[in-house]
Amino acid sequence: MSMRCLRSLPHLILGLLITGIPLLSACGSRNISGSNAVLTPPPQTQALNKPLCPNPNERALSVSDVTQIITQAVTRAAALNLRATIAVTDREANVLAVFRMTGANPNTFISGGPLGGRPIPSELAAISKAGTCSFFATTGNAFTPRTASFIVQEHFPPGVSFTRGGPLFGVQFSSLLFSDINPRLPLGLSADAGGVPLYIGDSPVGGIGVELDGNYSLDPDPTDNDQSPEEIIAVAGSRGFEAPAGIRGNQILVDGVALRFVNAPPPVAEPLVNLATQGSFMVIPAFGTQATPRAGVPFLGPGSQFICGTLGGRPVRIFTPLANITPSAQLSVAEVERILSQAIQQAYATRAGIRLPLNNFAEVNVAVVDANGNLLGLRGTPDAPVFGVDVCVQKARSAAFMSNPNAGAILTAAGLGSYVSRAAADGIQLNGAIAFSCRGLGDIHRPFFPDGIDCTGSGPCVPNAPGPFSTGSRLFTSTNVWSPFNTGLQLDLIAGTLADILTNYSNPGSVPVIRRPPANIRNGLQIFAGGVPLYKNGVLVGAIGISGDGIDQDDIIASFGSAGFESPANIRSDQVFVRGVRLAFVKFPPNPNL
Repeated sequence: MSMRCLRSLPHLILGLLITGIPLLSACGSRNISGSNAVLTPPPQTQALNKPLCPNPNERALSVSDVTQIITQAVTRAAALNLRATIAVTDREANVLAVFRMTGANPNTFISGGPLGGRPIPSELAAISKAGTCSFFATTGNAFTPRTASFIVQEHFPPGVSFTRGGPLFGVQFSSLLFSDINPRLPLGLSADAGGVPLYIGDSPVGGIGVELDGNYSLDPDPTDNDQSPEEIIAVAGSRGFEAPAGIRGNQILVDGVALRFVNAPPPVAEPLVNLATQGSFMVIPAFGTQATPRAGVPFLGPGSQFICGTLGGRPVRIFTPLANITPSAQLSVAEVERILSQAIQQAYATRAGIRLPLNNFAEVNVAVVDANGNLLGLRGTPDAPVFGVDVCVQKARSAAFMSNPNAGAILTAAGLGSYVSRAAADGIQLNGAIAFSCRGLGDIHRPFFPDGIDCTGSGPCVPNAPGPFSTGSRLFTSTNVWSPFNTGLQLDLIAGTLADILTNYSNPGSVPVIRRPPANIRNGLQIFAGGVPLYKNGVLVGAIGISGDGIDQDDIIASFGSAGFESPANIRSDQVFVRGVRLAFVKFPPNPNL
């Protein structure tokens, strides 16, 4: 057992004893064979997942629902003598309304990173918070930006030194407005407390987001029970549409640690204000909002971007804008379908990591791309979290790109040659010699290397240098504050694009040509587990990416999906040592199957 496991074992035992869950090995890992044997998952046992397909019965927010939610939030803000910008989205992150109270701060500011100090229109922060809640919500879990803050920082749990980075480190840079897959969130997934998901019964129907304090950041100390006014107002808005208590983030354990949901007290009834006296609805053409609210679309129903289908005899969810399965020069339609089907079959057999009740199968999104990052196929299980639509493609593209013989040259041409040089100094050649998984790519993006080892030395703590693709941690910043906008190469690839889009939003037409990431990774890199490259006869032909109910679950599903197209064992990222430390390839959950 590793030293990391030994350090975390007391927390794990305590969390499991409190909840009455049998103690299992949480630190074991297993790497898939490099052979081309076809892997057959065991048959699925009876799971408790809500059967959304083939007959979805999902509800949606009506215009009167949206008006009620906004009015409740404005009422609480007015009672606190605060002025806020409030957004409501449906489950697919369509923006249903944005309301700005008279006198509300029109801007907020990003804390730290290459975009630090930049003014951001407050409605974009509110939309990102609401959309984050929508995108994370399923029938088996309900997360908030406070939950996101807990799982994207340089340590997990945040503030606990000598622990690994958050399991979803880097997820915040997804579903951005330049994405060619699902461009919904102006600032990506938000880690700034001030949003909650909305439910009708047990059906997730959207999210509410609030911005007012002018600081778009995260919660570096989850132990202080801070009472965010933005979160208090969002919770008040959700009255009557609260997430079921049994699936909220604070009921879910990751490595024996309970996640966070909100710190705000439960909402209470209070006399409602007249909205017309408090501000106005914002007309934002870029997001389709009008001077009055609009209704949400029923998920998997009329007007939804998703429909039900089947693959390999299993119910699946099809994303209609990208419904086709297409061939490449190296992979036929039949081969793409085989890879997708193998992954879906394993998902139905794999126990979910962050879904309640415990005996649910893992709901995931699955993408296959060719060696140049072109999307060949995209499918998902019916209740997979919607954030994973964009993320699974990011993961597939990231694995394909980092394994590409031209990766170093492409990064250098994009003005990021310093990262190529730093990688080379650590013995990493970005020339196709290494078959990189997303887990391996994540290792070298972490602000401490090796991940979870803050410093070394028998005397005063000497901070460890960051990974070659990182730009350091709070120990290396003058402000001593971690920023969600500080993930090294991942952010530097897209920072110019983000800046151009934000500039054009505030001053349309001011940036006639918006900078874009390299075409191979056109919706950005993703740097946490769940993607592996695909090979035929030792030649890179593409990659598979998975995003859904737990990163170790993503890894095992990606690995089964790649069966018959595995990376050659001798070039996988787990054959590479950086500063004397072996990188990872994949890690399987213990006792993974139902």
